[in-house]
Amino acid sequence: MKDSLKKLIDKTLILEYKLSHSTLGIDKTCITHKDLNDDCYKNVDAEDLNRIIYESILYYAYDEFQLLDGDHQKMFIKAFNTKFKYNYTATDLAKRRLGIYGEALLCTVLHHFYNTNTLVSRGYFYDIQKKSEVTGYDSFHLIQKGNEIELWFGETKFYEDCEDAIDSVFKNIEKAISDDYLVNTNFTTILQKKGNITDKSSKLYKILDHWEKCIIDSLADELIKNEIKLVYPILVTFNKINNDYNETIKTAIKHINDNYNHIKFDQITIEHSIFFILIPIDDVKSSKETIIKWIDKKEPLM
Repeated sequence: MKDSLKKLIDKTLILEYKLSHSTLGIDKTCITHKDLNDDCYKNVDAEDLNRIIYESILYYAYDEFQLLDGDHQKMFIKAFNTKFKYNYTATDLAKRRLGIYGEALLCTVLHHFYNTNTLVSRGYFYDIQKKSEVTGYDSFHLIQKGNEIELWFGETKFYEDCEDAIDSVFKNIEKAISDDYLVNTNFTTILQKKGNITDKSSKLYKILDHWEKCIIDSLADELIKNEIKLVYPILVTFNKINNDYNETIKTAIKHINDNYNHIKFDQITIEHSIFFILIPIDDVKSSKETIIKWIDKKEPLM
C-alpha cells in the first residue's frame, strides 16, 4: 500500500473508542468474542474517506504479487471490466447497490489497522457454476502471528440505514461461520496460492505444502490439529443518526443485542472470534455517488 494512502487513512479514520465503554454505558455486541472489543472509528473528513475507498479498490482487486511492477492505473481500470463486471451504463441506483465500496474499505482497514496481509485477492474466489464470486465473505486474509495462524474472513455492509445494515449482516451469518462453508466453499482456494508466501520456512507455508502433497480426509480436522483460528471482523458503515456519534453507536449495539442474542455458531468446530468495526458517517449515498463519478470518468489514482 502506498505511503500516501497510509497517511490519508491515519488522518481520516480515528479510533474513537473500543466497546464495551463503561463511561458511555455502551456494551459490546452479544456475539463479540469475550477477549475482543468492538472498535468504533470516527470519519474526520468525508471527501478523504471517499478517496480512501476509491484508492483501496486497487488493493482489493489485486494481491501484492500481482501489483509488483504493474501499471497500477491500467490494472485499476481493467479490474472494473474483468473482476467486478462493472456496468458503466447501469442506473445510479444499480451502481450504488454494488458491494465494492464497503469491500474495498474493509480490505484497507484490516490491512492498515489490524496488520493483515492479503494472500489471495477477492477476485480469485469465483464460482464457475454460478458465474459469480462466492458469497459469504468480503475479505480473505491468512496471517501468521509468531507461531499462531489466523484466518481473517470478514464481512462488510455500507448502508444508509444502521438497522438495515445490521439485519443484512445477520441474514446468513450462521451459514458463513460454519465448517462446511468455510472449508469446502472457500478455503481450498487458498491452498492453490501458497506460492505467494515468501517465507518458505514459515509454519504457514509448511502446513499448506503438506496439505497440497497429501490426501487430507478432513480439512476441518487439519485446521484444528494445527490450531488455526478463524477471526471474523464485521465492518458496518452507515449514516449517523441525528448527527450524534455516540447515540448512533448506542443504537447499533442495542439493535444487535435486542434482536440477535439467540444466534449460535454450533456448525463450526475450529476456534473462532467475532468482532465489529463501526464507522458512522454523514452521508452514505453521497459518498457512493462521488466514488461512482470518479469510476465513470476514470479518475487518476494518487
